[in-house]
Amino acid sequence: MNLDGIDEVDEFPAAPRKVIPPADLELLTLAARALGARFEEVEGEGYGNLHFEDKPVQHAWNPLLFSGDALELAVKLDLWLGPAFANIERTKLMCARHRKLDVEVYEPAEDDDMSAARRAVTRAAAEIGMAKT
Repeated sequence: MNLDGIDEVDEFPAAPRKVIPPADLELLTLAARALGARFEEVEGEGYGNLHFEDKPVQHAWNPLLFSGDALELAVKLDLWLGPAFANIERTKLMCARHRKLDVEVYEPAEDDDMSAARRAVTRAAAEIGMAKT
């Protein structure tokens, strides 16, 4: 409290801005197209909104970051997701594929299986979205 009897409020630093890299932005735009939506980035937040013609806007969407968004994407697009192994060293990969379409994507899992799974699903969805152009 200062001498005048007025409380002083310390300001908290702003949260760091989260920029979606251009390559990821393209993946998200194409994945949204696969769902029949338009992706709109919410600047500085690391996610975007999905705009549908006949449904409400879906806010805070980014299947590269949010597992729930990736799961919803996989289910709606009928994607299969599971582990795969490559080469003699048995490098772990995550695979997302569509049984009927010619889409099969592999993503190195390294130390983070969940991140690799989200990226594999998003990349597979982007390939489906690319075919819709």
